[in-house]
Amino acid sequence: MRFFTKDQVRLAEEKSVELGMSWLRLMENAGSAASRVIRETYETAGKKFAVVCGRGNNGGDGYVVARKLRESGAAVAVIQADGGPLTANAMEMYSRAADYGIRMVNFAGGAEDAVTLLKKADYIVDAIFGTGFHGAAEGYAEEVIRYINLSPGRVISLDLPSGAICDTGGVEGACVKASLTVSFTALKPCHIAMPAAEYCGRVVAVSIGMPAEAVDSIPSVMESIDRTYVQRLLRPRPQEANKGDFGKALAVCGSYGMAGAAGMAAEAALRTGAGLVQLAVPKSIYPILASSIKEAVFYPLEETADGTLSYAAAGRLKTLAEAATALLLGCGWGKSPDLAWLLEDLLLSCRRPMVLDADALNLLSERREAGINAGSRRIDILKQAKAPLILTPHPGEMARLTGLTVAEVQRDRVECARKFAAEYGVTLVLKGAGTVVADPAGRVKVNLTGNPGMATGGSGDMLAGMILSLLAQGLPAGQAAEAGVYLHGLCGDRTAAKLSQRGMLPTDMIKELPLLFQEFETAGD
Repeated sequence: MRFFTKDQVRLAEEKSVELGMSWLRLMENAGSAASRVIRETYETAGKKFAVVCGRGNNGGDGYVVARKLRESGAAVAVIQADGGPLTANAMEMYSRAADYGIRMVNFAGGAEDAVTLLKKADYIVDAIFGTGFHGAAEGYAEEVIRYINLSPGRVISLDLPSGAICDTGGVEGACVKASLTVSFTALKPCHIAMPAAEYCGRVVAVSIGMPAEAVDSIPSVMESIDRTYVQRLLRPRPQEANKGDFGKALAVCGSYGMAGAAGMAAEAALRTGAGLVQLAVPKSIYPILASSIKEAVFYPLEETADGTLSYAAAGRLKTLAEAATALLLGCGWGKSPDLAWLLEDLLLSCRRPMVLDADALNLLSERREAGINAGSRRIDILKQAKAPLILTPHPGEMARLTGLTVAEVQRDRVECARKFAAEYGVTLVLKGAGTVVADPAGRVKVNLTGNPGMATGGSGDMLAGMILSLLAQGLPAGQAAEAGVYLHGLCGDRTAAKLSQRGMLPTDMIKELPLLFQEFETAGD
């Protein structure tokens, strides 16, 4: 699914009109599509609906929804948030709704009646502000939004929750808290950008009948990762295949006290289908891991007094790296000068694609403490790397990498990821709700699978191992990252459905992987 900004939405509408559609037809189609989603989602016959309309074209869509719901047997009343419609098309739709005998209440002149309608409604349709809204709701509009949020009925927003800013996901004042948002033509950035995304509820994108020529001619600001796309990436295994055909995945992970991170990454890599998974770990944690993971090959390496990998292992690691198909660095590492030197050595020498996670990212965000480059930013070494790189930061790690605050990162996750990927020539996976995958060419995809139950220790190690495995199996960096985050989130959703968000663990998610792949393989038959 594509994402459009407010200007792109307007451009698609204008192109549709140039191709013969009328503005009134677009409004009728939008309201009809929204009412259809509402009827398919909820029982509407005999239910009480309060449709809250603004003065612009979003309000016009609302008048269409009111009429269509009335036709389906619902009891419908319209609340005008701040007076009657101002645009010609909205005025026409108001007249058509009024001709149906739908009750109209102006909040500005009848707040008491309007509040009563909101309190008694089974469902409230929010059609106050559309994609052109910016700033903060004021006056009667702000007041009615607050009453909507206090009402017990389920709320359905048209295009976006009123009070949310389309292109940035900002919320600067009162904002409708929706259970369902029906987005017209394409998704909008605010549907995945915080804080607006928290107000959207479930988001459903619908066509409003724009000509394909009008929609397809507009470059999408980003796209979501969907099952069909991932299905195409997971090609069937040939009958004559051997383990060498599916790559040699080398995970350089772990430290004393953090053996679990290495184990989680290795198990995820195995369950995602790598032909051979190798673990290069500090020798003190080798017995722990070897006793629990039977399918991996282990390389116990020299370690420091603190149980982290020693720079004395550099030569061995370089040899292993060149023999591997793909590498993972950082899970459970800890931080030390030895690890910083190892990281720089591998980035400058290894030509195999690499995933950098966790402490590898934290080390990159630091300044060098010694040598001729003392005081310089270690992150600049990314520009000298010999191999394709995938970085997988969470918002805190991203803040350290960029020098921004977490709030600044979260304010515009898409642009933050896009700029970083382009500047350093890497594939950037910015984790969190609506994980963003940006590539060096500026392309962005957003993942819509996953849930808050995945916000627990070990989940990131699992994702890193999955991406490592997909890289080792031959997917290019961008595709490995996109497929990895989608499958990771889907495992999380399936696990939550079985075990609850609160009680699920990453180990439960890993167990879901083979069942998920079984479905993908069956669908491909």
